[in-house]
Amino acid sequence: MFTEAKRVVRFVFQYFSANLQSAMEYRGAFLSQVVFMFLNNLMLLFFWWVLFTQIESLNGWSFEHVMLLYAVASGAYACQALLFGGSFSLSRAVAEGRLDFYLALPKPVLLHVLISRSSASAWGDLAFSLVIFALTTAPSPGQLLGFLILILAGGVVTTSFAVLAHSLSFWLGHSEQLAGQLTEALLTFSLYPEGIFSATTRLVLYTAIPAGFVSYLPVRILKDFGLAHVGMLLVFALGLAVAARLVFYRGLRRYESGNLVVINALD
Repeated sequence: MFTEAKRVVRFVFQYFSANLQSAMEYRGAFLSQVVFMFLNNLMLLFFWWVLFTQIESLNGWSFEHVMLLYAVASGAYACQALLFGGSFSLSRAVAEGRLDFYLALPKPVLLHVLISRSSASAWGDLAFSLVIFALTTAPSPGQLLGFLILILAGGVVTTSFAVLAHSLSFWLGHSEQLAGQLTEALLTFSLYPEGIFSATTRLVLYTAIPAGFVSYLPVRILKDFGLAHVGMLLVFALGLAVAARLVFYRGLRRYESGNLVVINALD
């Protein structure tokens, strides 16, 4: 099992390296995308700074909390976009029959689809995340490692949620717009302080749209570390990943059956 896991990690790293080399082929375009994304995130945070010059806190959330919120949310998104960029176009691949290519290969279909793409601009999100975290906490090496684990866990949550949303295409056909709206909602809610929402809305944000596990809980861990919260985050991320995998492969059986019907009809 250890040997197989090592092979999978090497496979992911090889794809990641290839995607990075492809993005760096045009250095000017790559750097401009990174800088633009960094500045875009900075402008969003600037509006919160303006607000907090007028108020001291927002239902218990200070500007420092919001900075950490943006750091973890941007980092989680960067992990998804850099490592599992194929999750953004999964429903299109399903609807257009482009999974056939991956079905013919020996590696796991879902993993192969997810790592096949990477967003160059997400390097700007990652840089922004690390800079804001460093400015907020002046972290030690151990704290930096903990932060990387938190954003990676958040990236697993966002990726798994995207897989669940895009897997609707197996049953609904062209549902790319619906999946895009659901994933956009997750990112949007992740960038707003938890304190502005009602108790009912918070329940939704820890269940149906798990923004709480992308940014709210990680911020709580960074401000008031607790093993219970860390365990809750890791268990949820793992559980959602397992659920996403099960749903995808359940839908993939429908995809395969549909292709077989077409083939038999042509025969």
